[in-house]
Amino acid sequence: MSPTSSYPATTDVSIRNQTGEVVLFSWSDFVETICEGRACFICGRTRAEAAFNDEHIVPNWVLHAFDLHKLKITLPNGTPTLYGNYTIPCCERCNSEMSRALESDMSALVKAGPGAIQDHVAAHGGLLPYTWMALIFLKLHLNDRRMRMHLDRRKGDATISADYVWEHMHHVHAVARAFHIDADVELNAMGSMFVFPVDGGDCDFDLHTFTEAQTLYLQLGQTGMIAVFDDSHAATNRVRWVIERIMGAVSPVQARELAVHFAMANLDLENRPRFWTHVSADRNHVTIGGTTDAAAIFRRYDRGLFGHLMEGAFRTPPPILGKTTEEVMAGLAAGEISFLFDADGEFLHDHLQMSKPDETN
Repeated sequence: MSPTSSYPATTDVSIRNQTGEVVLFSWSDFVETICEGRACFICGRTRAEAAFNDEHIVPNWVLHAFDLHKLKITLPNGTPTLYGNYTIPCCERCNSEMSRALESDMSALVKAGPGAIQDHVAAHGGLLPYTWMALIFLKLHLNDRRMRMHLDRRKGDATISADYVWEHMHHVHAVARAFHIDADVELNAMGSMFVFPVDGGDCDFDLHTFTEAQTLYLQLGQTGMIAVFDDSHAATNRVRWVIERIMGAVSPVQARELAVHFAMANLDLENRPRFWTHVSADRNHVTIGGTTDAAAIFRRYDRGLFGHLMEGAFRTPPPILGKTTEEVMAGLAAGEISFLFDADGEFLHDHLQMSKPDETN
């Protein structure tokens, strides 16, 4: 749904407040300035208008907390990149605002230990961790515009983001930058979010994105977080049968499968939410919301889609006793393997020790 406003402006023109700050990016300005330009991804200012510095895509305090600076993330084109060098341009003012509005509180919650994020969500709602995850999802994908899809130049110069439909991320951007313009974010503007305990063993950090499903999974210590950014909570209802069968902390491998279920539910959602942004006549107050039907409608379960998502989530397949790597890969692709449940649908409390998931964007 196109952004709307009570202020006289068309959806082809961004709306600014009295101080010149963009409070609503039009779709075209969002694509040209934020997604395809080189402006600050929060405010839209250029280097000629503001001082810039580098914003870590995975926040710097996370890199310190989990000793990730010298470790590598594998990009969608197969390139391993040091987390410490994985950055995106951002103006200094917005970088400082993110730190005050989001990073300091999220850092404190993670340092508080297992259960702190769950307790925060129960007491205060999920806006803080949800917005924080939306920023990471957005940064991950905006960075793809700078990376070649093929390392072999003979295959062309297309970027990883060549096939992205940037307009689909307009709402994610609006919610992610709500702190910058002090916008009110209504409940229906948010998507599904699930926070749960992870028994990680020697694995205390993991990250995986499902681009088309607008879903992000993060493991921070013994806490797992899944966020879906464009479903207005519908995916949670679809996967409730999965959640209700989980009878304890999950392993990192099981956590990724759980994220697959959320991503698949979002892809299967037929009656999509319609998101909107309302700007007051004086342009000083912004509300971001969503409109949904009375009940979510989903396509029938497709084992092939489940297999496709599982295959993408486990590019390095976890070992399974009695199966070769090739057999595991084939089983994943066919949607025939579950690390969460046995053949009778019972939760696997003590499944085979499996390798640490490869950390891929």
